[in-house]
Amino acid sequence: MSSTRRSDLVLLRRWTVTRLRLLLRSRRTALLTFVFPLIFLVVFDGINGSSRVTGAGGKVDFVQFFTPGIGIWGLAISCYTGVAFGLATARDQGILKRVRGTPLPPWIYLAAMMLAAVVAGLASVVLMFVVAVPGFGVHVYPRMLPAAIVTLLVGGCAFAALGLAVGVFIRRAESAPIVSNLTLLPLTFISGIWYPLEGAPHWLQTLAHVFPLSHLAQAFEACFSPHTPGAGFHAWDLLVLAAWGAAGLRVAVSRFRRDTDETQGAGGGRVLAGLFRA
Repeated sequence: MSSTRRSDLVLLRRWTVTRLRLLLRSRRTALLTFVFPLIFLVVFDGINGSSRVTGAGGKVDFVQFFTPGIGIWGLAISCYTGVAFGLATARDQGILKRVRGTPLPPWIYLAAMMLAAVVAGLASVVLMFVVAVPGFGVHVYPRMLPAAIVTLLVGGCAFAALGLAVGVFIRRAESAPIVSNLTLLPLTFISGIWYPLEGAPHWLQTLAHVFPLSHLAQAFEACFSPHTPGAGFHAWDLLVLAAWGAAGLRVAVSRFRRDTDETQGAGGGRVLAGLFRA
């Protein structure tokens, strides 16, 4: 590994840690990523703890379905809404312009924003299980833990990339929460976050599977179902998530390059292109 690449990785690690500290100090991040999902978890698992629902493969306890589902909600809020809001705020406050005028490679700044959001989202999921396992008797199956971890990583990166793609179209920071929530919240109701999709109309299930959230929820929830065979990997769902993430990153790069070319002339627009090389 060249010294330049090693120095880039060191910078990326430092900026990711710094960005993560900023996120954890934010009241908005704490409420949306940790507090609200935890409140929903405690309330709904407490009320419906003894009931059973029809999930993937058959009947499962409500807590086995809802706990991973609410964890996915926290992950999506952190990675998608958090990145879109962070990028819109950085643009609105002129931070992106100042970054381009410093020796810091701009792709490191943006990659650190995405990675910090993923780490915060993963921490939110872990918190859900730290509370739900001893508090509500949620079962964790060791044989499917690798699949659960891979699913979270792929899903978190995909939604961070999609948040970046949405963020490049948002010009004002105050519009970011509205846009991101309007594009995420409706999907939670048709993606198996709050209730299983089994039994829903076929057209609704088809519509839900067009979008990545249902694939993330389906793959992760299956890792906590006693009816899931083998190691629990859902290759198709992971492939769809990766495709959405790649498409989101491509849209972000294309849009950012066009905006930079318009403001700086031809030859600009390499702020996000480094993400592909990284």
